[in-house]
Amino acid sequence: MTDDYKISDAVIFPLSVRFEGGEVEQFKDIEDLELNLEDFDSDVDVGCEVRDKLGRLICLKVKLLELKELSLRTDCQ
Repeated sequence: MTDDYKISDAVIFPLSVRFEGGEVEQFKDIEDLELNLEDFDSDVDVGCEVRDKLGRLICLKVKLLELKELSLRTDCQ
């Protein structure tokens, strides 16, 4: 990862991602996200929802298997 990525320490794993079809997947850490989500943008994929362990909404962006943003929804770019 490079310095222009936004990664917040406030996000608590595991993350739950609910996809448009209603399927829910859990991700235990950043490595799990990068290995299993090729391209994902919680701002673009409007039928999807990402929440952390505490149930807070999360901004999540993964591009070509690299994490670009992981932050609380209130902190989104």
